[in-house]
Amino acid sequence: MPLEHIKYNLDHGFPDHWGDRKQEMAIIQNVCKDEQFDLVVNAVWGFLECRHPVTNELNSKFEITKDLVLNYGVRKMLFFNFVDPLYEQSTWYKVLDFCKQKIGEDNIRTMGHIDSNKFKQDQDVPFWAIHSGKKFRTYADDEVAPVVLENTFLCYNRKPTFHRKWLYEQFKKNDLLNKGIFTLGKEVPGKEYDIPNDNSTLGPLDVWNSSFLIIVTETDHNMHTAVPFLSEKIWKPLIGMRPFICLGDKGTIKSLKEAGFHTFNEFFGSPKEDLTVDDVVNLVKRYKGNPTKDYNLLKDKLIHNRKRFFEYAREQSELLGV
Repeated sequence: MPLEHIKYNLDHGFPDHWGDRKQEMAIIQNVCKDEQFDLVVNAVWGFLECRHPVTNELNSKFEITKDLVLNYGVRKMLFFNFVDPLYEQSTWYKVLDFCKQKIGEDNIRTMGHIDSNKFKQDQDVPFWAIHSGKKFRTYADDEVAPVVLENTFLCYNRKPTFHRKWLYEQFKKNDLLNKGIFTLGKEVPGKEYDIPNDNSTLGPLDVWNSSFLIIVTETDHNMHTAVPFLSEKIWKPLIGMRPFICLGDKGTIKSLKEAGFHTFNEFFGSPKEDLTVDDVVNLVKRYKGNPTKDYNLLKDKLIHNRKRFFEYAREQSELLGV
């Protein structure tokens, strides 16, 4: 995308016509209006080959970033990571340390999701809250009201990452799959996965409205990070007015509480905020309540969460001027 006053632009990531890409572009364009950078780097797909803006040679974004800083006069850079987490062993942390040694930490501005145990995070950007607040399908209250809560839980999964496969295996081992709905995608040659990516709806409403507890398996399950990554997955039960638990990064529930949301670990018998696979399994095994009665008991909190979500998304959007 065109960025004024930027010498080298490595901001490319997902295709420009994707809705999340458009939101990403709006945030960065706004930042670059007010601040000048020699280099802008998007963390997305750092390992894929792209063209060096000076030599025109193909290399990974990792190597091109280092070369630009080392050899082509970069004195100030913007590094952002919005749509996916920087995983614990990401090469980007080594690249950022390299750049820090060459131009100094103060000359690297970071935005989005950075684990501050590994590198500084200048500005947290709750990207998926902002995106969902703007682009998620609008539902009337009665559209998401329960009909018959025949599923104790609903756990949607697409990418078969380790923590999701482990959870599925443990649910199967403990004979819990018959208590709800648990999807798990598999890789299909030429199609990536056999389950479509849906980050803007609740899925089929007949399924949603027959399900009580939403089990969110976040993009990552990192118990060492200082900054949890929150994708659109965590916002769906708030928009759709359901109690939820989360198998995600350390600090996820704490972050939600600090933002003014009700969480439900204690209601389902867990004093812990950061759940493990075993915790989730035991929680579902122990639940002997009546979903309809419990939904009505929690309804005021669910109404609050839905209302608070759209307030929060709007607040974060306004902070970024988008």
